[in-house]
Amino acid sequence: MSKGKSLPPALKSMLASPLYPARPAALRKGATIPAGRAAGPTPPAPSEKLLNVFRKVKGEAEQKGVGWGEWLSIATATMVTLNSPSSLASLHRFASGNEGSSTSSLSLSQRGDRALLMREVGLKCIGFVGIPKVINNLAALRKAVDEDQELSSSLTTEPRRQITPSELPSVKEAAYSLWDDIYQPHSDKLIKILGHSHPDLPVFILEGEYGPLFSPPHTFRKGESEPAWEVGRLRTSLVAIAALRAQGGVGPQVTSHVWGLMKAETSIQQGAENEKGLRWITSEEGALWTVEAVNALSEVVEGAEEIQLGSSESKRDSKL
Repeated sequence: MSKGKSLPPALKSMLASPLYPARPAALRKGATIPAGRAAGPTPPAPSEKLLNVFRKVKGEAEQKGVGWGEWLSIATATMVTLNSPSSLASLHRFASGNEGSSTSSLSLSQRGDRALLMREVGLKCIGFVGIPKVINNLAALRKAVDEDQELSSSLTTEPRRQITPSELPSVKEAAYSLWDDIYQPHSDKLIKILGHSHPDLPVFILEGEYGPLFSPPHTFRKGESEPAWEVGRLRTSLVAIAALRAQGGVGPQVTSHVWGLMKAETSIQQGAENEKGLRWITSEEGALWTVEAVNALSEVVEGAEEIQLGSSESKRDSKL
């Protein structure tokens, strides 16, 4: 195919269409089988419903003493997983106090912390939902950030994960430390199970993800500070639960990371900011709330109420 030549119309049409079209159900009279997954991102959620669920999650978190970094990590990972760039952009504006939020105008430093945390959560989602969704959603987040020129020009532009040869042992140590912290007492057994499926699977997961991606740079690099927006041990478990729960079909992995969240209680420093809320969110009650928050966010973004009206029978009833 020569450079600059467009794809044939039939192929372009196929790539833009759902996996399969909607069609009448053969076994359920009057029902319609919805179309397969679309080629494009999830359509924008109704703005007021979306803002209401953001307010709900934020408000419930604050009632329990949970800080902004925790509820925003959950919401961001959910939006990225659902592949809803427009909803992610709305979340950024909401978290920054610019759209539908009762939060008073935030300082540049506060807006920066929230944008950087969302950016970091998006990057970590690579390990749970893959690179393509992350590329699309981080681009949408950046576009929303760029609406605020002051904020846009203040964000760091230097990469944090360019690993030098001398740092490799520290990265590997951080990877296995995080793995053990989440999966003990089954961490060694799990590595063997993964290796039985493919010998490189545990190598890639630990040394490619749990090291340079999931472990914050300050855990493997001397002199690196831990910023307020860092996605550390506890927030990483929240991101894992949100991403895995929102994508569906991976229940055992959700369960593993729920246990990991409860084990993260030991990572909370005495006297830490929002300590009471952090200890609550690592409890069984807090883990349950985390999953419920993902459920609520997903229901609004995926338009569950509208989907229920997708059958011919429901459409007919709605006209009565």
